[in-house]
Amino acid sequence: MNPRAAEALVPLLGLVAFLLGTLGLFAARALIVGRPHTPDIEKRQHTILAKFFQEWWIWLWGPVERFCLRLHLSPDVITLLSTAVAAGAAVLLGYGWLSVGGWVFLFGASLDFIDGRVARATGRSTKAGAFLDSTMDRVGELLVFGGLAICFRGSAALFAALAAAGASLVVSYARARGEALGAGDVAKVGGMQRPERIVVTGVSCALSPLVDAGWGLGAGRAVVASALAALAALATATALRRTWAIYRALRALEPATETRPPFRLADVFRLDPAARRRKAAR
Repeated sequence: MNPRAAEALVPLLGLVAFLLGTLGLFAARALIVGRPHTPDIEKRQHTILAKFFQEWWIWLWGPVERFCLRLHLSPDVITLLSTAVAAGAAVLLGYGWLSVGGWVFLFGASLDFIDGRVARATGRSTKAGAFLDSTMDRVGELLVFGGLAICFRGSAALFAALAAAGASLVVSYARARGEALGAGDVAKVGGMQRPERIVVTGVSCALSPLVDAGWGLGAGRAVVASALAALAALATATALRRTWAIYRALRALEPATETRPPFRLADVFRLDPAARRRKAAR
């Protein structure tokens, strides 16, 4: 590796070292006083992203959450700010700045989960805010996948980015529609939910320079493309599983319908009694 390339990696290595250090501190704290059990995390189904790491990320962002509370920021403002950051990440990714775009995306997505925590802490949880948050989540995710599609235009990874975007939309829509129709917790099945999609997309982009440094220029883009393909496949599997589970659950809630006699083509041409009498009278 040439000196210039090594120098460019110093900020990235410092950030990675900081995150690993905080992860170690959180693990030591969990061993001494026990792992936190945040209600929102506990009620989530087990996925590929362990609850330990989700609790660590909440703990890591605790100072930012408290700072937002001291500033009396509205949860809706935080939601819109998160979407604006995602839009900035999409622009960076579209221009090929994968690492910077990945970190910005992770930052914006972390802001997004703070808005709900701030809303609950201040007693400002509303249906309007929940609607805005869910809608902006979809907007931000589509913007990021759109930026990656532009970055990989002209290559097979373009189709992976588009497939990941489509499958992610189906996963989110199936949950929203299923819950609205009364499917309950069944609407949440599947391992590739939004936090998992954020991690796969953001981390693969953010750490792509390290892959380039270890395996040569271009290896990082290949890893991101592979991550998008894996994400598309897993999100599609989640969408199919969730759709089928919700369909079965809703069918089970429907009242039993009386069985109808089998259809026979002869019945189409058979006249009813009144019609036969009129025909005989003529």
